[in-house]
Amino acid sequence: MDQQGIAIEIETINVRTNEQAINLRFRGSPTILIDGRDIDPSSVEGFGLACRTYRLEDGRISPLPSEAMIRKALRGA
Repeated sequence: MDQQGIAIEIETINVRTNEQAINLRFRGSPTILIDGRDIDPSSVEGFGLACRTYRLEDGRISPLPSEAMIRKALRGA
């Protein structure tokens, strides 16, 4: 966000139960939302407590989104 010149508040939510995950529409950890929208909604179907993976630009699977994915989502917000 610093590199993009964006100054916003970040809220971290600890999702502890499956019921909470469903109510929050939590797609697994880590989930990053910008203005309530998932940065990669196509990566996971359904909601619940789980580990999440992201498909990177080169096709590899990663437990974290790439910087490029986050930058793209920030620009689109």
